[in-house]
Amino acid sequence: MNLVSLFSGVGGFELGFERVGFKTVFQCEIDRNAAGVLMRHWPDVPKWIDVTTLSGSTVVSVCAEPDCVVFGSPCQDLSVAGRRAGIGGSRSSLFYEAIRVVKEIREVTNGEYPKWVVWENVAGALSSNGGNDFGAVLDEMAGAGAVGIEWAVLDAQYFGVPQRRRRVFVVAGFDSVEWGFRADPLFPVSESVRGDSKKGKKKGEVAATGAAACFGIQGNMIGRSDSAGPQGKGYTNVGDPMFTLTSTDVHGIAKPIGFSHTQGLSAQPSEKAWPTLRVGGSGHAVLNGAMEVRKLTPVECERLMGWPDDHTRWHGSGKEQTDGHRYKQCGNGVAAPVAEWVADKIINKVFF
Repeated sequence: MNLVSLFSGVGGFELGFERVGFKTVFQCEIDRNAAGVLMRHWPDVPKWIDVTTLSGSTVVSVCAEPDCVVFGSPCQDLSVAGRRAGIGGSRSSLFYEAIRVVKEIREVTNGEYPKWVVWENVAGALSSNGGNDFGAVLDEMAGAGAVGIEWAVLDAQYFGVPQRRRRVFVVAGFDSVEWGFRADPLFPVSESVRGDSKKGKKKGEVAATGAAACFGIQGNMIGRSDSAGPQGKGYTNVGDPMFTLTSTDVHGIAKPIGFSHTQGLSAQPSEKAWPTLRVGGSGHAVLNGAMEVRKLTPVECERLMGWPDDHTRWHGSGKEQTDGHRYKQCGNGVAAPVAEWVADKIINKVFF
């Protein structure tokens, strides 16, 4: 099946969908650094910069059979941690541009394509504007011609990567034969909540390095005054998954002094220890004289997203990215194992 990716980022959707047999045929991404990463990994796939200038006829001109369109429109206006401007906000309203492209593809192909549309966003999309924004999403899918729509909140920590990352996935089917073929819901409650627990973290496994006695440290508590920082304690218990990666905060690890970064699952770059960790209140109990703190490396963040090592390291030109861009791209991305699970349900008609 052919895959069209809008708001591609660095290809998290593509990585997951291709693992079960999809072929990426078109990508759209406005961020030049993310687009550079796409050029490295998908050099032969036609690309577009701005979704607001993209037409459905352009997509069909390079692929006559765009079976599935996936997109995760910017989430800043829907996130609980963001401004909560809603789907009408300047960033999240780009959802409507993606739907416009879907409608235009259907017009050009006489309603034959796409057969599937998948939208991914923060779980806060469900409650934004009292739930009215999510209702608008479903209405737009139906208005574009979807004959069936299902959704579920899926957490990456249950799909083989030790990161808390709750995202809502909406799958809309546009082909009555394809949708009607299945007897069960695409997202049955038991699976949509559980995911694939067999791939989940094992008892005693630590999110960032896989080594015993490391604690995950929330990025927005590092270097802050004692009166600032997260609302909670700001650090994980041993064996807990890492905090959700974001585009702004870089989480850290508290580990025993002298514990080599080459042990466990941590990455090759040299460790960068911070001289202080201000957490406020009883949070100081996380550290003692035998502990030190360093931030996650970009490779560790890629692994927490289920991406190959160094996936974000270079542009197609061979230029190496700064760590700052790599952290941002991981925080904005789609966890590949979750995307793979969704794609498997679609391609094998064994739905959620």
